[in-house]
Amino acid sequence: MQTKIGWSRTRRDLFLKCPRAWFLRYGHQSKANSSKPAFSKRRPWDLMLRATKEILIERLEELREGKQWSNLLVEHQLKHCLQEHLHKSNCNVESRYFTALLRYSSHRMNLLWRCRIIQQLVSKQHACWYVLDRTDSVTHKNRQFYSSPDVAILIQKKWHLVRFDMQSAAKNLIDELEANAMVLWAKQKHGFPQRVLSYRLHTIGWRRGFWMTETYQPTLQTVKDSKRLLESDCRAMETMFEYGQFNLGFLPLATSRKTCHSCSYRTHCPASKGLARARQEQKLLELAHSSQSSKT
Repeated sequence: MQTKIGWSRTRRDLFLKCPRAWFLRYGHQSKANSSKPAFSKRRPWDLMLRATKEILIERLEELREGKQWSNLLVEHQLKHCLQEHLHKSNCNVESRYFTALLRYSSHRMNLLWRCRIIQQLVSKQHACWYVLDRTDSVTHKNRQFYSSPDVAILIQKKWHLVRFDMQSAAKNLIDELEANAMVLWAKQKHGFPQRVLSYRLHTIGWRRGFWMTETYQPTLQTVKDSKRLLESDCRAMETMFEYGQFNLGFLPLATSRKTCHSCSYRTHCPASKGLARARQEQKLLELAHSSQSSKT
């Protein structure tokens, strides 16, 4: 029986960048039937982004309860959260580098808090809104889809689903379909409408020094296309998982050297001494295996 692989934007992004890194992080997870990915040492920068997102969600939850944080409290919470993530990852950084990371985090948080949607919540323009758990999944054909929005806001009888991306890639045609996955999640949750036109989608992501907001109006067709995209992604990942079970050495390597520079697994990867060289060695390995198979 083929292993069912769950879908999330994080998994999809890593899968497209480097199937080998994806398997090391999530393939072992499926193999062990565990909710925790295989251990890898994360970059301080990635830990900073994660800490910023966690504090953002915590700050929004407090705002919903009527509590507003001072700038000093925001700074303290970011610092404490970043320290915790670095400690848990056994990641030691110089004091000067830590200060720089904290400065980046604070800068992004301050700019994000000024965006229109959050300021509407701060000024209590919308009475009904919720902070949601992005790890809350829905099931589709025995697969888990992790496509929850971060915030849902009821504005004039329409639910606005908002997702925050701490680091966004360049805009592409798939962005709208990925955003529509939030509707797939909402339609399976109690209290949200089934009618697609009852939703409005917003993605707020950091790109080239600014928080960029993209807004989409879902339709029956875009939601259907989104579901097809998620199903196609899962089938591709499931096929790659089977290859990885057979021989990790045959899995495709990163699509670019930039991916290797930020990879948590680069130390023990064949591409650690160069991506082009690793690809050549992989081709030779495939030829040797093909030749051996033909003889038998």
